[in-house]
Amino acid sequence: MIHFFPTFSKGAKNSPFAKELAALGVPHRLFPGEVILRYHARIWLLLLGWPKVTKFAISSAIRSLILSKPYPDTVVVGSHIEVIIFGIFRALLFRKRPNIVLLGFIFTHRPQPLANWLRGLYFRFVFSIADQAICHSSLEVERYKEIFKSSRTRFEYIPYGLHISVDADPSEEQRTLEKKNFPDAGDYILSAGRSGRDYATLFKAVAPLPIALHVVCDSEFALSGLEVPANILLLRNCYDKAYVQELKNALFVVIPLQVNDISAGQMVLIQAMAFSKPAIITRTPTVEEYVTEGVDSLLVKRGDIVELREAIQRLLSDQGLKEKLGAHANATYKSKFCMKAYVTNLIGALQKP
Repeated sequence: MIHFFPTFSKGAKNSPFAKELAALGVPHRLFPGEVILRYHARIWLLLLGWPKVTKFAISSAIRSLILSKPYPDTVVVGSHIEVIIFGIFRALLFRKRPNIVLLGFIFTHRPQPLANWLRGLYFRFVFSIADQAICHSSLEVERYKEIFKSSRTRFEYIPYGLHISVDADPSEEQRTLEKKNFPDAGDYILSAGRSGRDYATLFKAVAPLPIALHVVCDSEFALSGLEVPANILLLRNCYDKAYVQELKNALFVVIPLQVNDISAGQMVLIQAMAFSKPAIITRTPTVEEYVTEGVDSLLVKRGDIVELREAIQRLLSDQGLKEKLGAHANATYKSKFCMKAYVTNLIGALQKP
């Protein structure tokens, strides 16, 4: 019996994730909740977000490990806080099971040596509890095996995957901003995301081009100190259906990455693929596990303004290439990164001896 604790919706029992689990016939239970962690600054995540996660984790551990029957063999959680809470309950109940699995682990480097050391110490404690951690790149698996080599945790790679709704309406913020900044709004390209982004390079690449760029990003840090050219529209509160609408209507997607040693950009990349949108993305070892240059995307050198600009110009001027990349991207999504593929890969990793 596997217990899952999705935090994206209280109605997760009827989600595509739940339906794919049922289709596989895997004995499982879902204990869903809605824990929204949308904050412009990291301080609010620490002060407001993590207490929400802690409360959800305690409630989930009680429901899963005490109130439910039969008891789970495996629990799959989405945060380090949940690992610790479930570990405490497992110890207090004097049980060897369930196995505790951390899903989607990413260990980011901090520029301050002390902060880096403290984070390493903290996660060594986390991995003295967790039995397995699922990562979304093979590079990370090898890196974490080395960093946390004395831990009990087994690190596994599975490709990221998702389902994205096609039903979307623009938000009021979008309508207002578009009317104000782009009264004759027409075609645009899209960039989105906050983690590991290099918007400085993107802004310089796009500034002289005759095309609008919409940027969906709610992080103050990711955009800090940047001068925003006149042809760029920032959408800081664009979520859910409004974001999907932006994606659906874009010519194509550009994902500039600043990091090359962790998973970054895959979510937006796969969302674009689901809508048959070609993507220009920074070439990194993790990205190359998801897409192929010239087949379903265009890959560019990290931090290279000229190469990025030329790739954008190439897609703007070559409709045939844009359509070919989009079609191949959608085929790749359906075969490798849709919810069915993701759940199949996840269960396969969980059931490894």
